[in-house]
Amino acid sequence: MAKKEIAAAGASSKKLRTKELIYAGAFGALYIVLMLVIVLGTSMIPVLYLLAPITVGLVCGTVYLLCVLKVKKFGAALILGVLFALCACSNAWFSFVGAIAAALLAELVIKLGKYKSKMMYLLSFVAFNLNMACPYMMLSFARDSFLKRSVEYYGQEYADGIAKLAPTWIFFPILGFAVIGGILGALLANALIKKHFAKAGVV
Repeated sequence: MAKKEIAAAGASSKKLRTKELIYAGAFGALYIVLMLVIVLGTSMIPVLYLLAPITVGLVCGTVYLLCVLKVKKFGAALILGVLFALCACSNAWFSFVGAIAAALLAELVIKLGKYKSKMMYLLSFVAFNLNMACPYMMLSFARDSFLKRSVEYYGQEYADGIAKLAPTWIFFPILGFAVIGGILGALLANALIKKHFAKAGVV
């Protein structure tokens, strides 16, 4: 009986509790707000829009790491990934799937560190930030649809600017931007958490 109770307690401790779901949801909402502010704030300038995977990674890395370090269970990164996919990748199924895959990859990296390795938590954000490349997949795989939407929202001149800056193979450089943003964001988050949040007992 005692063994069963211990096993049940262990299984329960691995699941997200209501409090942890609230944490993940709150951090997820903050992540989405910051991401949208950056993307929408830079979207009027095509070159800045294409660099958003770097700027979003740099700014949002701290929010992501506060979330996963606070929860320290499977599901925290996935919740953020699902929220991101719903907000930023709903126009194309392959972008949506890619964003979820990035979140699952981040979960795998954290699990490989047994939810204890700080280095693996940092590396997990590099994986997670790959989701920032997913909305741009349309520029390579559904280009006409993407440019049509650009004309509808921002005008022909803007769409022409995007088309000129972004050839059909642009997804691969943007994937590189996402990796750079993930690395920079993880390094900045590590410094901020060590200096401010860890001392305050937030994580």
